[in-house]
Amino acid sequence: MLRPLLHPAAQFVVAASLVITHAFSPPHILVKTVSNPASAPVGAVFLVEGEHHSETDLLTITGRAEGMVSGKRVTKQLTLVKASGGHYSLTKQWDAGSPWVLVLTVEQGTGGSHGVAEAIVKIDAAGKVLNIDYPAAGWEGKDNIPKRTSSATIEAVLTTMVAKR
Repeated sequence: MLRPLLHPAAQFVVAASLVITHAFSPPHILVKTVSNPASAPVGAVFLVEGEHHSETDLLTITGRAEGMVSGKRVTKQLTLVKASGGHYSLTKQWDAGSPWVLVLTVEQGTGGSHGVAEAIVKIDAAGKVLNIDYPAAGWEGKDNIPKRTSSATIEAVLTTMVAKR
């Protein structure tokens, strides 16, 4: 007869802590490049998925493109097209010839009051996706302000990308 590895009370504590951690964790975001245009929405270059506890109706997903054009910092709000639930597609809405940083954000609650997760997509001047980063989600400071990618971080990334051109 097999014996449980943990005492039943310990099993309960582990299970309860996993439920609590998941309940109070921030939402999740996943960004994928479209590798087969025939199987994606027309014109989509990225597919974006947001989720929190399998809930998608209570999430807001937004995006913006940050770039340097003629030596000036430019921000363009991106339009994402909802496919279903927390699934969206994103068409190319930024200019060619300059590097861009796309900041895609999923928020739960008004203004992300219940959590925020972001994806940072780095695109070089030739339009090649260099990488997709997921900064650590969580909370900043003692006031439980949702953690977002700072403007200084984006500025540093853009400066590095422009210098490599």
